[in-house]
Amino acid sequence: MKILIVGGGIAGLAVARALELRGLSPDLVERKADVPQGGTGLYLPGNAARALHQLGLLNSLSAIAVPIDTQEILDSRGRQLSVARTQDIWSSCGPCLALPRETLHTALRRSLRGTRLCFGTSITDIRQVGKKSVTTFGDGTARAYDVVIGADGIHSQVRQTLFPEASPIYTGNVCWRFVTKYVVDIDGWTVMLGNRMSLLAVPIDDDHLYVYVDMAVSETDARLRMARFPLSELKDQFAAPLSPLVTHMPAQSQLHAGCIEQVVMTDWVKGNVVLIGDAAHACSPSMAQGAAMAMEDALVLAETLSTASNIDDALTAYTLRRKPRVDWVQRQCVARDRMRRLPGWGHAPLLRLAGNALYKRSYLPLTEPI
Repeated sequence: MKILIVGGGIAGLAVARALELRGLSPDLVERKADVPQGGTGLYLPGNAARALHQLGLLNSLSAIAVPIDTQEILDSRGRQLSVARTQDIWSSCGPCLALPRETLHTALRRSLRGTRLCFGTSITDIRQVGKKSVTTFGDGTARAYDVVIGADGIHSQVRQTLFPEASPIYTGNVCWRFVTKYVVDIDGWTVMLGNRMSLLAVPIDDDHLYVYVDMAVSETDARLRMARFPLSELKDQFAAPLSPLVTHMPAQSQLHAGCIEQVVMTDWVKGNVVLIGDAAHACSPSMAQGAAMAMEDALVLAETLSTASNIDDALTAYTLRRKPRVDWVQRQCVARDRMRRLPGWGHAPLLRLAGNALYKRSYLPLTEPI
């Protein structure tokens, strides 16, 4: 079976690894040059750890990642609203972990043995010819494949080519992310909620924290607002324990800014082309499920491609298994974002009374097998 994976991020590398474990050797193309993936951090809930175990990578990554035992929500003055012990939910799946994004990307890439990797290569067209997908690359060459997997992220070229009506939708928030020195007194996932703003920090190694800031902004102002880090607003709103992250923010911190968007589709398959990960179902990071959903997609798709009697049945089975789970995550993200955009007097009583119950309600379905 000739398989092409478009995209060399977490989704693309994970599906390549999953296919190799099933005895298949795909081609993988990535439009970016062959350079290490820099960037920020990742928080991986227990279902992501379970996926890493199935990919054969959990033991090596657990040895270097930071175990996250608690998720604590504070108000803007630092008063506790709720705290969840992660293993009360995730014990049947695996540990909750945090690590630099580059660490996961590198581990996935180094695990590949039979995949043919081609970086700095884009696609320009995909045409269905009989039972094949003829893919044209940026250099003008074309090859026929039995299956093409679009794993090329929220602004997917594969999706744009075959599903032009499915464009990313702005969710109402802009965000800023960076990695900084471990200068505050926290030992787990910690978020502070202000008025239409959030400030989150999570340790990713002994010396560094991943920091995430978001702000509710109208769509008309989003691009303009994204270009200016909200330093004064953060200083005005947030106290200890996280305020030193912004009051003493190093000048050399590499900021990653963006508008938070989601992709909602009724179908991820056209002919023998299938979308996975953010290309199919990008969502807000409020559930921290982007990497987990991508790796679960990879495992299920590799299983159905290697066990179904034909490709049509394999892609149908993949969609039927993944769609309800992904839809749940997207609905939870919308609900959680809506609650966080309430003023402090609106979300604080709710989280004090029912924070742990809401945590369990959101995540328990994801402990079920994929």
